[in-house]
Amino acid sequence: MNNSCSDNVLKAYETWRSIQQEGHGWGLAWYLANEICQRFYSSHGIVPHVIAHEGLGYYGIQLDHVPCQINGKNSKTLGRLTMSADVENWMTGGPGDHGLELVERANRGEPVEPMVQEAIQHLRLPAYPLKSHLNCRHKRWGASFTLIFQIASLIALRHDNRITIWNHPDHTYRVARELDPKIDQKEHMGHFILSDIKTDQKVILAGDGRLLMPHRDESYWERYMRGESVMMLTESLEGLLGL
Repeated sequence: MNNSCSDNVLKAYETWRSIQQEGHGWGLAWYLANEICQRFYSSHGIVPHVIAHEGLGYYGIQLDHVPCQINGKNSKTLGRLTMSADVENWMTGGPGDHGLELVERANRGEPVEPMVQEAIQHLRLPAYPLKSHLNCRHKRWGASFTLIFQIASLIALRHDNRITIWNHPDHTYRVARELDPKIDQKEHMGHFILSDIKTDQKVILAGDGRLLMPHRDESYWERYMRGESVMMLTESLEGLLGL
C-alpha cells in the first residue's frame, strides 16, 4: 500500500482519538495492527487476528504466524495487542505481560507514529524473514489481503462500538464454508466477517478480496486494481452494512 493509503488510516485514527472517551475503544489496536500487517504479512507470514475469550479469556488482536510452507501447518502466536493496545510479546514474556504500555501515552496525546516502531521493536519482529516465503500464497497474493485488512481497519476506526470485525478462522470458518467454494484451497487467506451490532447486518469477504455476502460475483481486489481508491472501497462496504 502506498503512503496515501497509510495516511487514510492515520487520519481515521486521529479522528477516532479526538472523539473517544479516554481509555475506551479499539482504535489504537487497529491502527497498530494495520501497520504491522502492511509490513509483515506478505514477507514474513505474520497475520493479526481479532480474538475474544481466546486462551485466558482475552480480548484484543493477536499476531500469529500464517500456516505455510515455511512457518509450518500450526500457527504460532507471537504476541498480542490488548483491546486498548498495550503490547505483549509472548515469545520473551507471556500472556498478561504488558511489556509495552501505550494506552496512557496515547490518551495524553502523544503522536502515534513512533509507537509503531516501539511496538515492532518490543515484539522483536525482524526486518527480514529468516527464510524466504517466495513460493507461499501469502507472499504471492499478500497485497490483496493487506488491502482488505486496511479497509477493515478503516471501518473499525470510523465505526468503533458499532461494527464488530472477526478474521480468526475459529470465528469465521463455520460461516464461510457455506459461502466460499475455494475454502479448501491450499494456504487459503482466510475471511473477514463485519457485522453491525445494532441491525445484525453482515458483510463477509475472503482474504483475497472476493465478496461472499451479500453474494455477488465481485472482488474488491479487482475493483482496486481497476482504479478505485481505498476510500471508495471502504465507503462501498459501509453502504452494504447500512452505515
